[in-house]
Amino acid sequence: MERVVDRNSFDLRGSSDAGELAKAALLESLSVQMRDRLPTLFEPTPQEIRNALASFASGDTFAGLARDFFARLTYRSLDYYLSRELANHTGEDRRFSNDAQRVAFQQALAQHTFEVSRIVEEYAGGWYGKTVWQKQALDRDAIDKFTAYAFKKMRSEFGRRRAVA
Repeated sequence: MERVVDRNSFDLRGSSDAGELAKAALLESLSVQMRDRLPTLFEPTPQEIRNALASFASGDTFAGLARDFFARLTYRSLDYYLSRELANHTGEDRRFSNDAQRVAFQQALAQHTFEVSRIVEEYAGGWYGKTVWQKQALDRDAIDKFTAYAFKKMRSEFGRRRAVA
């Protein structure tokens, strides 16, 4: 799957840390979401993989995949930076007295990003249905606009939750 993503990537400038985080989140999301759509006893055939991928061609399944992807990407992005700093806050008389507390924080962060990504799920299903219904292209420009707006919704939801807390 990774070779296919690399081969069909829109990125013409080479890889970046952000691009690698996005690719890893996409591959993990696809793997998790496709797990129940593929046979488990034998290696899936290319046709079975295509059929499983085609199952995301509806608003609801695309929305679930989008939510999973944005939750994982957001968590990976935050963890990319936090993981470098959290070690400085673990130990006696620090924010996390031991690794178990630090791990619990990281698990809570993963849960929080998943909860926040619900807003993307709501948006993605409607966006996909409207795009297909209007027979608009799912090209790079459309995906870039979708992604930018999805992240805007995520930032807004993070801000809303911060204001309530």
